[in-house]
Parts: sequence; structure tokens; C-alpha cells
Amino acid sequence: MSWKEYYKSKVMTAQEAAKLVQSGDCLWTPLALGQPSMAMMDAVADRKDELTDVEYLNCLTLRPYKIFQPEYRKAFKLMFGFYGTPTLIKMAQSEWANFWPAQSSDAGVKYFHRKRVYKRRTGIITQVTPPDEHGYVNLGLDTFYTEQIMDQSEYVIAEVNPNMPRTYGQTNFHVSRFDAFVENPNVIPPLPTPPATEVEIKMAEYVVSLIKDRDCIQVGIGAVPAMISNLLEHSGLRDLGVHTEMAPAGTHKLVEKGVITCKYKKVNPGKIVLAFTLGDKELYDFLGNNPMVEYRPTIYANAIPVLASEENLVAVNGSIEVDLTGQIVSESLGNVMRSGTGGQLDFVVGAFWSKGGRAINLVPSTTGNDTISRIVPYISDGARVTVPRHYCQYVVTEWGIADLAGRTEMERAEELIKVAHPKFREDLEKAGRERGLIRKKIF
Repeated sequence: MSWKEYYKSKVMTAQEAAKLVQSGDCLWTPLALGQPSMAMMDAVADRKDELTDVEYLNCLTLRPYKIFQPEYRKAFKLMFGFYGTPTLIKMAQSEWANFWPAQSSDAGVKYFHRKRVYKRRTGIITQVTPPDEHGYVNLGLDTFYTEQIMDQSEYVIAEVNPNMPRTYGQTNFHVSRFDAFVENPNVIPPLPTPPATEVEIKMAEYVVSLIKDRDCIQVGIGAVPAMISNLLEHSGLRDLGVHTEMAPAGTHKLVEKGVITCKYKKVNPGKIVLAFTLGDKELYDFLGNNPMVEYRPTIYANAIPVLASEENLVAVNGSIEVDLTGQIVSESLGNVMRSGTGGQLDFVVGAFWSKGGRAINLVPSTTGNDTISRIVPYISDGARVTVPRHYCQYVVTEWGIADLAGRTEMERAEELIKVAHPKFREDLEKAGRERGLIRKKIF
């Protein structure tokens, strides 16, 4: 049977493909732009009266699938590897919150162990491009954990979307890897970056001051990373590389101006390496069909040995609070999850072991209209530590840069208080003394 005949024999409606899901399964969808459309997932949800005990494991889900509504809980048990979107943040605050701890690099490995203990049949539904002339579809703008879950799945459903751009890298899969194809053109959602505040602009300026020519950068999600790109564009810096989890906003502009060339990278020289994308259409158009850009799964893109092999790796990520010893909380407000572990620790550790590497953590000094300090004596009750204190290097607020690498806990506390909001410094110093992190003053 030719690939064309195979493909044609597997084309079906969303409702027909949804019937591959069985009671007791664990069903996955990819991260972000690799996720199927509303129509595809709602076809699965519509089987709620036929199915029982189906685990649905998802991360950073952009679309408000009806499977998240309360009336679907009898059939579908929800599991989340990363919240972070409006729909999922609501779920994190509900009785249905059910977080699955995994780093970006090890999601596939962690699922191997889960499947070993909980022996469930597995499936995944992913978006792909139409097949090329050789019978290969392409994952397009997301390769995060899709391949690793496909490898552990008993069935794989592909939603074929001609609007998904083809990309270079570890992205092509023969049609024979799939059990069903649902042809459904749908919009690839653009997510423009929100404008940066004055606080975020100041933080971005401090970050750019720590970057040098020929550095290889990783930048996380949000307004500050977008501002960093804007500042880099006019910084005079040259020949930066990019090895990242997500493409920084404005990447295309930095390439056009020669700020990013990847010329001096030690790993994948000449290539921008990434695992997924969120941004505007202009960024999507640049990343698609571009031989300079290689999409890789996070088991490679975020692998600590790979990152450590790069030189001058600069990892830039945000957080919610930092305590006086340097413990970084990036994923929860107290006991309520907001996002997930993600790739922050991967890149912090990778940058630590990279020759000349730097890990930069961003945290606005306050929240709640300057009523709450984000630099704290103790992390909040119930908060999850994302980065342990012994890997915390630079902490940047709008008040400056605290360099914690190589410092004792007492020295760290002093440095962190210097970059806290001035109105909280006295209280932090007092709390630091009570905690034994600051020596009593002798008068």
C-alpha cells in the first residue's frame, strides 16, 4: 500500500476519530500551538456518557475545551503539567486542580514511569501539516513532548491543518505513524505580547547589561522578555546565539539586524534551537520554513548535558517570589498553582554548568500596588520551590542586580535586601536578623 492509499484510508471525521478513545485511557494533547482545535477535542468530550475514567493530561492549553466544564468530570479526570492560561488558571483554583510535577526536559521520562505504575492505554491528538510528496507530515510550531508521548501511545490522532507552517528540525513523521487523520483547517492562534510596564522596562535594562557579544540566550514568556528583545535590537550587541525552550519575541528583528547570528554557538552552530512558539503571526512566519530554525523536543532542547555543552549560555526567566536565601518560587501563589515547573530549572542548571554561563531570575520587587514585597524572609506557606537556592545566581528587580553566585546565606540576604523595594528593606533586615541570616549590629 502506498503512503497516499494509507493516508486516504485513515482520513475520518472528528467524531469517528474520537471513537479511538476508550474508557480507562490516558489521553494527551500537546503544548500550546500543537493542540487540536475545539472541534476535535469537543468531539471527544461529547462521548462523556459512553466513557468512564479517562485521564486527560494537558499543559498550557490555549483553547477553552468544554471537557474542562464540571459536567464532564464523571468521564474525564483532569491532569495538568503546566497551567498558565486563563482557562487553566481557573482550573487550578477549582476543586478539580490536579498538578503533575514534571520539568520540560523530562515529561516523556516521567510519563514512562507513570505508565509503568498506572498501566493505562495511551493516546495523543496533535495538529500537523498536510503530508509532503514523500508522505511526511510536520509538527510545525510545537515539538515539546509530542514525539516522546507518541512513542508511548497505542494510538495517535493527527488533525491535519494547512495553516500550520512546516518547520525544520525533529519535526517530520511519516503518515504510517498515525492511526487517524482529521482534515480541519483552523487558525493558529496569535498571542501578541502585552506592553511592558515601567518596572518591566527597568528590569529588562538590567538584564541586557549582563549580556555580552557571542552569548547564547534563552528567554522565557512575558512582557519582560519582549522588552529584552526590543532593547537588544538597539544595544549594539552582535553575534548572539539562541538555544531556548520558546522563541523570544522579536527574534526575527534581531536576526535581520545581525544581533542574532548563532555563528559562535558550540551546539548546533548557526541554528536557532527551540521547542515551541507563542507570539504573533510575524514571528510564526519567520520561524516557519526557515532552515536557520530547528525545532527539537525538550528531551533535547532542554537537556542539561546539551545546555552545559554550550558556552556563555544566558538563561532569563521570571518568578513570583524569592526568599532571603535565594529559593525561587515561580509556579505557585502559596498553595495555588499558577503555571508549572516548566523549563526554568533545566536552563538554570544548564547555564550554571555552561562555561561562562549565567542564570538570571526576574522578579518585580512588589505586588499589590506596592503593598507586598516579592523578596521575602520565608517563602509563602504551601509555595513550591522551582529553583533551589544553591542554583540561584542573578536576581534582578527594578532596583538592581543581586549576584548570589558563590555567596554565603548571610551575604545573599544582604544582596537581596539591596534590590528589594526601599519601603520593605528595614523589615527584611529585621526578619533576616531573626532568621539568623544577618548579624546583629553592634553599637
